[in-house]
Amino acid sequence: MTPPAGRYDPQEAEPRWMARWLDSGVLTADPASGKPPYAIAIPPPNVTGVLHMGHALNNTIQDALIRWRRMAGDETLWICGTDHAGIATQVMVEKQLASEGTDRHALGREAFVERVWEWRENYGGQIIGQLQRLGCTLDYSRERFTMDERYAAAVQRVFVDLHDKGHIYRDRYMVNWDPGLRSAISDLEVEDREVTDELVSIAYPLIDGDGELVVSTVRPETMLGDTAAAVSPKDERYADLVGRRCRLPLVGRELPIVADDYVDPEFGTGALKVTPSHDPNDFEIARRHDLPAVDVIGEDGRMTADAGERYAGLTPAEASARVVADLDEQGLLRGREPYTHSVPFSHRSGARVEPLRSLQWFCDMDALAAPAITAVEDGSVRFVPANWGNVYLRWMNEIRPWCVSRQLWWGHRLPVWYRGDEIHVGLEAPEGEGWEQDPDVLDTWFSSALWPFATLGWPQETPELATFYPTNVLSTARDIIFLWVARMVMMGIEYMGEPPFSEVNIHSVVQAPDGRRMSKSLGTGIDPLELIEEHGADALRFGLLHMSSTQDVRFNAGSVQQGRALVTKLWNASRLVTERGGRVQAQAPTPELLADRWIVSRVASFVEEANALVADFKLSAFADGLYHLVFDDYCDWYLELLKGGQASVDVAAYVLEQLLALVHPVMPFMTEEVWAAIPGSAGMMLTHPPARAPGPRDQHAELAVARLQEGVRALRGFRTDRQLPPRTPLVVGGPGLAELPDEATAVDAFTPDGSTDGAGGAVVGLSYGQLHVRVEGADPGEDRAAERSRIGSEVERARAELARAEGKLANEKFVDRAPADVVESEREKVRRYTEELSALEQELSDMDGAS
Repeated sequence: MTPPAGRYDPQEAEPRWMARWLDSGVLTADPASGKPPYAIAIPPPNVTGVLHMGHALNNTIQDALIRWRRMAGDETLWICGTDHAGIATQVMVEKQLASEGTDRHALGREAFVERVWEWRENYGGQIIGQLQRLGCTLDYSRERFTMDERYAAAVQRVFVDLHDKGHIYRDRYMVNWDPGLRSAISDLEVEDREVTDELVSIAYPLIDGDGELVVSTVRPETMLGDTAAAVSPKDERYADLVGRRCRLPLVGRELPIVADDYVDPEFGTGALKVTPSHDPNDFEIARRHDLPAVDVIGEDGRMTADAGERYAGLTPAEASARVVADLDEQGLLRGREPYTHSVPFSHRSGARVEPLRSLQWFCDMDALAAPAITAVEDGSVRFVPANWGNVYLRWMNEIRPWCVSRQLWWGHRLPVWYRGDEIHVGLEAPEGEGWEQDPDVLDTWFSSALWPFATLGWPQETPELATFYPTNVLSTARDIIFLWVARMVMMGIEYMGEPPFSEVNIHSVVQAPDGRRMSKSLGTGIDPLELIEEHGADALRFGLLHMSSTQDVRFNAGSVQQGRALVTKLWNASRLVTERGGRVQAQAPTPELLADRWIVSRVASFVEEANALVADFKLSAFADGLYHLVFDDYCDWYLELLKGGQASVDVAAYVLEQLLALVHPVMPFMTEEVWAAIPGSAGMMLTHPPARAPGPRDQHAELAVARLQEGVRALRGFRTDRQLPPRTPLVVGGPGLAELPDEATAVDAFTPDGSTDGAGGAVVGLSYGQLHVRVEGADPGEDRAAERSRIGSEVERARAELARAEGKLANEKFVDRAPADVVESEREKVRRYTEELSALEQELSDMDGAS
């Protein structure tokens, strides 16, 4: 085993190893190998995307899982590809056109689509290269794109099939309308912002006699489209008005007054105006009460002719101001007050989203959802953490029709043609003259829903589809459980007869260090590529896994630095072992020395733990365990025993081999670099199972070394307390010495004293007995006197601090007036100093007993 040369340079080694893996063919899955298959489909990044922290974390998780199974002997396929990202890509290219002084309408649809393809060819592969820089071992030879020819054919086939089954239909329904893009958008493209509007109370005169119904609204301009007023059936104030009619101000239309459970009696006046075309809740009220709808805001984001001549063509904000002024003039305003609430805006265009009825293509989800609900309920699909399964089920049980059409030019164009009132849906254009294809494209999430099987060749019966569907795991973020995860489950069951994966890992969301979301616009973004350049990909991978112990985690640069320290520590450990003649043997050496039996047992224990942690996606705990196994057990204790002649270099080399294999899925580059120093190696990722125990558990050895560690830590603490240099020679005796393994002298500078007196000096308490400790050459009596004096001083200090804290708590004014956290801090001091005082007094008692 040749020692790795010089210092480890991640900037040189990491690209070199990635290139070697790509050239070697080891990343290309073989569906005919006969090995157990293991597959993961990457959540396809947008073709416009660049690597951000969420990508870095999730792809590190997936790569660790893939490497773990590849090393275990499975035939692994990590499905590679990108999403065409309809809205994001179209917006990107439109910005480019605007900088050139033109737009898509000037180009025309065909030329614009060609321009997008050109953009994709020039810039679209950027994130794939960035994933390689992170060390991701996807099957790049099978890279797919959601607009490539075979994938597009699958998308078209599913649309036509769902239409033929009656699931897809055309209707006028409520959608999120983006006036900036002039398209319906999905919930993911909507972001809520806090806005302060004006809550306006308006009098609606009753038709049959005197009186009025006062309603409250933050959108007075939409009252022009009211078709009813509503009150709560539980609100006794309005019980006598239900069933009567009122008149719509400014318009004159008669409106029924209905009772509906949606109405909140505590909001405003407790009476609600019902505008079915421009509020999703009002839309549902209208359906329940069979109310008509009037569209007063158009797809251009301006008031329509149905809003009335005085308001037509105005923006909603302009119309709102004019409506309020007109109501005031007619004496129908009953109140105005500021009101802060959450308002939807388009993430893409920045425009305020208008809920409006629009003629779109929809997919009825009820029939598709039923088996997908059962799949989670019966455990066929398991969410980790489990609570996200409950979130999935709640949404699925309340699922609504899905608007699948988008008013864009970039995307899968609907296979729909019109001729007058005729509609043709099919894979081919209809014969005859006068047919025009629908200009809309499909929602990006429609094509993404087919990802786990369309990427494997469906609808053709390919070897990849037969071997790798269903995949094993999906790792993704919680914000797309409904938009993507649920839809993949539904489509997988519908077209493949079973769910597309059996486990869904919902990974952490990495926030900025101050707890805000990471965002370039907020100035809180942290570029993972910059961290790779600074610390190396291995360090970033370790750091991200280590810090991601909960669902929301603040980015912790310290974890990345720990990763870099671990790289350095393991690199130096490998140099130490190989320089001392460590070599790989054909068979595992038999551990005979205590230190060897202990480290073999520790690794065996962690292997058992690691298998369970990885299986349950607890990769933060796995990374933490690796760190302590390598840093603490192997380097800080075992190698020190090796240096002191208390361990075998053959065992040290063999255990190093197992540690490299365990660490490899997290830190692949450095482990390959070390392993490559072994002649004849075919590569770490193929030759070593990641969780092979190097030997049996040895409880006796683990107990003995635990006592050694406790004793040595106590001796080091003795020196620290007395401000002595770390290697100050000590004389150690006492009843606990018999339980302290002889090997302890190899890692600490002390001389055992087995005499009856037991060294004299200070008494150090251990879990298995007392040690009597003194500085070598010091008079035992003087040392013990100095120790008593030191402890006495500590006792006086603890008593003074305890008295001070108790005095504050005895002051009623302090307890009543001080902030709660300050009072609790003083109570904590009382508890702490009481415990410290008790321990110090016990030390004095032990010294007296040992005299």
